[in-house]
Formats: sequence, structure tokens, C-alpha cells
Amino acid sequence: MTSTFTITPIEQLSNAVDCVVLYPGSPDYDLARRLWNADIDRRPAAIVRARNADDVSAALRWSTANGYPVTVRSGGHNLAGTAAMDGAVQIDTRLINDIEIDEAAGLIRVGGGCNWGQVDRACEGTGLAVPAGVVSHTGVAGLTLGGGFGYLARQHGATVDHLESIEVVVADGSILEVNATSHPDLFRAMKGAGHNYGVATRFTFRPQRLAGPATVRLALFAAADRRAIMQRFAERGIGMPAEVGTYLRLYRAPEFWSQIPAEHRGKPILSLATIRYGDPADEPEATAPIFEGFTPIYLDVRTMPHVTLQHQTDDEFRYGLRHYWKHTFIEELTDDVIDTIIEQCDLYPGRALNSSAYISHQVMCPFEIIAGPGTAREPGDDALPSGRVLNYSANIGADWEYASEKSPLVEWARGFSDALAPANRGTYINFTSVQGDDAVARAVYGAKYEDLAATKRRYDPENVFRRGLVDLSDPGDDAGADA
Repeated sequence: MTSTFTITPIEQLSNAVDCVVLYPGSPDYDLARRLWNADIDRRPAAIVRARNADDVSAALRWSTANGYPVTVRSGGHNLAGTAAMDGAVQIDTRLINDIEIDEAAGLIRVGGGCNWGQVDRACEGTGLAVPAGVVSHTGVAGLTLGGGFGYLARQHGATVDHLESIEVVVADGSILEVNATSHPDLFRAMKGAGHNYGVATRFTFRPQRLAGPATVRLALFAAADRRAIMQRFAERGIGMPAEVGTYLRLYRAPEFWSQIPAEHRGKPILSLATIRYGDPADEPEATAPIFEGFTPIYLDVRTMPHVTLQHQTDDEFRYGLRHYWKHTFIEELTDDVIDTIIEQCDLYPGRALNSSAYISHQVMCPFEIIAGPGTAREPGDDALPSGRVLNYSANIGADWEYASEKSPLVEWARGFSDALAPANRGTYINFTSVQGDDAVARAVYGAKYEDLAATKRRYDPENVFRRGLVDLSDPGDDAGADA
């Protein structure tokens, strides 16, 4: 008697691609589907471990032909969890992780599945760096396609400002090399709004030469000093030298922090940190304007290589925690805005999620604000689809470990965001916990939204990639906002 086995359609995907495909029940499936935001727990129908653009193209063609929705995963850091969807085919690019440094041409070519730690370590010893984010396990693709801001942004601009070209697999499976002269409309769209135009399989960047090591000056201040220090931050933060980044955080100090006096443990405090690249001997004078006149309850200064700095917050932003964030750009940090921030931070219902990192004696903190470059991009500048980078970048972070902690924290984050609404001048796509929201997209991209949508229609008329903000789905379909 001959046994007959029925092969389900999804199992046929393995025959269509020349790479490993993981299915539910495969030994590596659960680890492969794990995302950075642990609040997202989804089960793809299949995970394609692509090794090159041809693998991506084959998986994409098969999936669309057989009616399977598609998601794309590199670093998996997207807050809304757009890399995964129940019942979808996930194209996982992490094995596309080659890095080539062409010092003669002044270029770095990076596989679309790399994370920034891999790039920084490859550049170690060359004196070169691509301006990126602040967490080494963040994916190159996701951060770049959303703009990309980090420690070098004030001095050198966003990650996309250094992007020369992208190899991308578009919805019909075609493999394109897009740049300023080849498919320039798609190149412009992907420089900051690129999360759902195709699958980026390689990036070519023009790196910058570092001015020297990074010196981090960290000062912690008592609750009573918060308002005055925030006023100083408002007066001088954006006027600091370009090589100095200034980071202000408000949170509650853990009760066991023996590095601060006992009377401040378990109480609200303010953390003010500067990060300056260059000769450490010049750092005190360069950063003095933001600190002078105030007495910290703790002060520390350390100098480290760029590659070390880029790993300093890895434990704070570790895998396994759950997150819901709100972000706003603020043009003017008025006294009323400062008072609102302090009031809302003191209402934080969460607990300190301590870590072993340095810069701010890292804890997942409810609020961080970063001084920008103090200049706005010209409206016609194509470097970022949003068109402008405002003076202050503010992030409201609700972070937790256990499901029962979620509800009050999400409610708090939304309330904080609503309280700052009068000062809100837009948001940063990489810090949004909402996916597929037309109102958010229009707030991010402004006048450029219609052009971005037109480009989307040209390269993805069937809306195959429908997990980002520039989304052509009808209201109510699966691309709606996540809770």
C-alpha cells in the first residue's frame, strides 16, 4: 500500500527558494521569529532565511503568486513589530551580512541584514564611521530607511545623509540599484520613508572621519534643580558646538544607587550628559556652558573609542523588554513645556528597569530629550522626506517586563503625548509604536506625503509591502494600527 502525503501550499515555498525556510515546529523557528519589542508575539507561516537578493526575489514572487502577505525582517527593532505578522511569509535578511570597506573610493557597502555593531566593528581602526543610532543590535536597514539619528547626528547629520545607493527588491521581484540617478524617485522616498517600498538587500554609504575618541560627561542632579537645568538646556543646548551632543533625562533613581547620596535614592532626578568627539583635553571647555553654575549629586567623565560608545546602551535596550513609545519634535522648549514635562514624568507608573550600561547609569527612563542642530532643513531638501529636523527631539518611553504592567504605562505615555500636543511639531518614524496610521504618516512627512504615496503606487501598486507608514491600504484592513 502506498501512503499519500498532502503538501500544503506554504510547504511548497521551500521548493521555490535556494535557502533555508523555517516553519512552525522547526528547531530554530521560535528564536528566529523573536523581535526586539517583547510585547510583539507573532507567528509567521514561514521564515525565509535569505542569503542574497535572488533569494529575496524568489520568496517574494512565490508569496505574492500564492496569496501570502509578506513582512521583512533585519534587526527586528521596529517598535510596532512590523517585521512579523501571523500567517505571513517573513523574509529574514540577517544572513545578508557582508561588509566591504573601500577606503580608496571612500565607501562602505553593507549587507541589508547587518546590525550597526557589525558595521562599527568592521570600521574599527580605520578612523571612519557611518553616523547611526545608539544601540549596536539595531538593524542597519530599519534605522537607515527611517532616517537614522545618533551620537554623530549634530556634527554629521542623519544616516540617510550619507547614503549613496541601495540595492532593493521591489514588489514584482525586480532587483534594482537605486541612487540619485537610477530610479531617483524611489531613492528619495527610501531615504527616510523606506520601510515599505521594497526589501533593501545592500546599502552603500559614504562614511565620515571621526574627530577623535568620545568623551562622555555625566552629571546627576537633584529633583529641586530640574526646572533650572532644563531652562539652561533650552537656552544653550542647541548652541553647543557641533561635536557635542547633549542628552537630558528625567527618571526616578533606583533605591540601591549607592553612587548618589541616600536622600536622593528612590526620588526623581535629572541626568544631563554630553558626548564630545575630539581631543579629551578640549572637552571641559567645550561642554562647560551647559553645566556651569550647578552642583551635581554625582559626576563622572570617561573617554572611549567610538565602537565602545556604540555598545554602551545595548543592555538598557536589551531584547526581552516590552515597549510603547511616543515621540515629538519640539521647536521651542518654553517654561510651560518644561513644567508639563516635569509634571508628567512625576506621574510615571512604572518601575526602574536597571541595566549594566554606563552613560546615564542606564535605566529605561520615561523621558529623554536631545538637543538638535539648532537649524531646520530647507523644505526642498530631499535628505529626509519629513523635510525638517527641529531643535529638540523628545521621547516618551513606557517600558515593562510583565503583561500586567502594560495598561497603566501605555495610558500614561498617551496622556503625556497629549499634554505635549501644543508643542508637537512632528515625530520620528523610527520611534513610533503605531503602524499603518495615515494621520501619523502625514504628521511625519507633511507636504511630501502625496509624492511619497505616488512613488509607492509606481513601485508597489498592489501594496505588497503594507507594514509601514506610507500605506495604500483601505481603512480597516490588516495594515491598521497596533494596540
